[in-house]
Amino acid sequence: MAAVPATTVPRAAGWLARLALRFAARDGTTRLVHNRHEGPLRLIKALPLSDGRVQAVIVHPPGGLVGGDRLELDVELGAGARVLCTTPGAQKWYRSPAEAAVARTRVSVGAGGALEWLPQPAIVYDRARVRQSIDFTLAADARMIGWECLVLGRAAMGERFATGALHQRLSLSVEGGARWAEHTAAEAGDRLFASPLGWGGRTVACTVWAAAPADALDDDLRDAWRALLDEACASADGRAARLEAGATRPTPGLLGARLLADDSQVAMRVAQSLWARARPAVLGAASAPPRIWAT
Repeated sequence: MAAVPATTVPRAAGWLARLALRFAARDGTTRLVHNRHEGPLRLIKALPLSDGRVQAVIVHPPGGLVGGDRLELDVELGAGARVLCTTPGAQKWYRSPAEAAVARTRVSVGAGGALEWLPQPAIVYDRARVRQSIDFTLAADARMIGWECLVLGRAAMGERFATGALHQRLSLSVEGGARWAEHTAAEAGDRLFASPLGWGGRTVACTVWAAAPADALDDDLRDAWRALLDEACASADGRAARLEAGATRPTPGLLGARLLADDSQVAMRVAQSLWARARPAVLGAASAPPRIWAT
């Protein structure tokens, strides 16, 4: 009897979603001049602020990514444009049996521009397969404060990131020269997540950075960040939500901090305090948190 060929079940096609935004400075204010989307990735609000900035709220309506999904986000700030980008909720990376979900973000800031990149955390579910790249390109005199926060598993439900893979790249370049780069490529069980040289057994990792011309980022701001981090770590000591953190100024125009925690709310509160402390020096004024964070 002839062998019957094995049948294969075709995988449903994943979502392909693209969003391209461009902002320009006109008449002392920043305006949205280009907004093109394909699939479920949208700008739900471009809110003009009283100081001439625009608050851009980006949403992925499905709420999460599964294997085969692909998100592509391109944001361009023209010369002198000032934008605060945020999201209304956490991005979720759902379980993916085989194929990875992919997200690529590219952001450029033109001469004299200013960007605040303040998304909510991204949650990696158990058995998720993540491929994410985030690249920022700044002009020589552009300014930026930003953060990226990643949460492994859903601790409140007793879930750990025990199976899956994480490939994440974060880079920042100024005038074509690399200033900051992080690259994680590890399976869920890799020793990176338990090692004190990696995540140290924590489930939350957050990177916060500020980039500006060298005269705006001095040792005083670095020391102020370190004092805030020391206070936050001391107040978390002995609690269930442990926190470890440090700050460095690797180059004259860049200040960075790294936070490791067990609770994303703890990490985000600390990240917000660093943003608030850096804003007057980097962007010239204090600012209240975006109202959408409270909804």
